[in-house]
Amino acid sequence: MPRIGGIVVAVVGFFLVGCGKSAAPTADSPATTASSTTSGTFDKNAARAEILGADSAFVRAMMAKNVDSLMPYYDGSVVSMSEGTKAVKGPRDVRAAYNQAVRANPRDLTFESGGVNFSDDGTMAWDYGTYSSTANDAKGKPVKSSGNFLNVWKRVDGHWRIVAEISNSAGTP
Repeated sequence: MPRIGGIVVAVVGFFLVGCGKSAAPTADSPATTASSTTSGTFDKNAARAEILGADSAFVRAMMAKNVDSLMPYYDGSVVSMSEGTKAVKGPRDVRAAYNQAVRANPRDLTFESGGVNFSDDGTMAWDYGTYSSTANDAKGKPVKSSGNFLNVWKRVDGHWRIVAEISNSAGTP
């Protein structure tokens, strides 16, 4: 795979992906919807909506190339991996990877969510699906890419945060 392929995969792999639908959360703040009902039972539908809303807000922030707006979605213990790159650990290194990724001018992102699943106790979740995007190579030439993703979420202080993410390239669409 050419170097740009790894960069495009990293661009997509380093940010949350989902259905791409517009949602109530802004790109500047994570969703704050509770995932529990007043009786204390876990509400999968509310949690699923919160995660997909966070995915959507995160994508908007990435398209705006606003790295500061991306970071609230990560837990301090995050591990991020994408094809052709070394594992990135912790918010500082994830931020550095995003700063590099936005220089490639990511655009034309499309996503198809395969679903959101939850642990039995509702403290962990994972979403997965496919993506395609365009980003510039080192010479400024647009390069299209597509692939798959998996994000692992953890409920922390009432919010869903990514603790692990991985993506791989399926080649050019």
